[in-house]
Amino acid sequence: YIKDTEDKRFDQFIEYSSLSTENKAMMSMLFSEKNLSAQMQVGFKGNPNIGSVVLNQIESSPQFEEFANSFAEGDKIFIISSIFGGTGASGFPLLLKTLRDPEASFPNHSIINNAQIGAVTILPYFKLQPSEESEIDSSTFISKARSALAYYETNVVGNESINALYYLADDGDIYENNDGGSLQQNPAHIIELVAATAAINFMNTDYTDRHQNLEFGIRDINNNDSVTFGKFYPDTEELLMKPMTQLTMMANCLQKESPQYKFVTSFHLVANETICAKEEKFYDTPYFKELIAFLNTYKDWLKELSDNKRSLNLFNLECGDKPFELVTDRKPQQGGFLGFGKKNYEAFYDALNKAAQKVRGDKASSLFIETYSRATKKIAEDKLK
Repeated sequence: YIKDTEDKRFDQFIEYSSLSTENKAMMSMLFSEKNLSAQMQVGFKGNPNIGSVVLNQIESSPQFEEFANSFAEGDKIFIISSIFGGTGASGFPLLLKTLRDPEASFPNHSIINNAQIGAVTILPYFKLQPSEESEIDSSTFISKARSALAYYETNVVGNESINALYYLADDGDIYENNDGGSLQQNPAHIIELVAATAAINFMNTDYTDRHQNLEFGIRDINNNDSVTFGKFYPDTEELLMKPMTQLTMMANCLQKESPQYKFVTSFHLVANETICAKEEKFYDTPYFKELIAFLNTYKDWLKELSDNKRSLNLFNLECGDKPFELVTDRKPQQGGFLGFGKKNYEAFYDALNKAAQKVRGDKASSLFIETYSRATKKIAEDKLK
């Protein structure tokens, strides 16, 4: 949360009206009339010169103080920002400068000063339709990104204040031009998923004595090709495929309008004695209902990813009663020990019940999740190699 930006123009934030004549002249040299009259409640709308002033309050915010108080020896910091707008492009270097300031007085500053810090900076990956009602013009994205990169070269990378900086970009879709607030409904994009893998890579890598720039690549792909698991290089494929497949299998199995849903939530099939006996009406609990809502949202997210120009088409979400035909670029393996000749959901249920016999505990929700985790892991290993 950025303080003092709700329903306030930039000139009000800097108290322009109370400045001396000389300082007003200075402000007029640094900021245009449009800058000075800009509303800031939805960000800085591609104006990093405004953001660099407003975001100087980061260190005094309660959120930053809470972060600093909880920081411990060995913790790492990872910053996510865009570079072609205003808020991210200005906020990232300011935050980094604050974290690396040897004269800082915030809690645990000496530990934070010496911590490993990584960041992913998102270059342009979409364009916006022209709009007279919006202050944002996507034709300026590239030039703004180049200017920011030139600044980063000296003040972020050049001074070795960051241990690892990840760069991501794409020639992406064209979105509706809404400059913030509830009207801005940009769909999910592969860049966001890849940015998450950058954070995981940083947390799993020791950069104590290194300062690296890193980029992400996808192999053997043309502009109109969908991205499947096989288009990722091995490390990324291994990181994403098994856990995402397991979660997607569970989401499909618990899809309420499907015939298998009644089968799975029957008291006589999935861990009759292990799960349902622990909580007689488990499938009516808020936990189970929230789980179903989450899984439905997850499937909506997957569909958004697949509908983009840079389509991330990992799963066949319409595989119906053939759960092992889920992964788009994998044919399910024949044979194996799963289900001893049983097929499709019959084999799935068999895997669930076998897994349920091995889980232990007193909490129905934990037993339920552990059962699905074990069963889908077995299925992925047996059928989707």
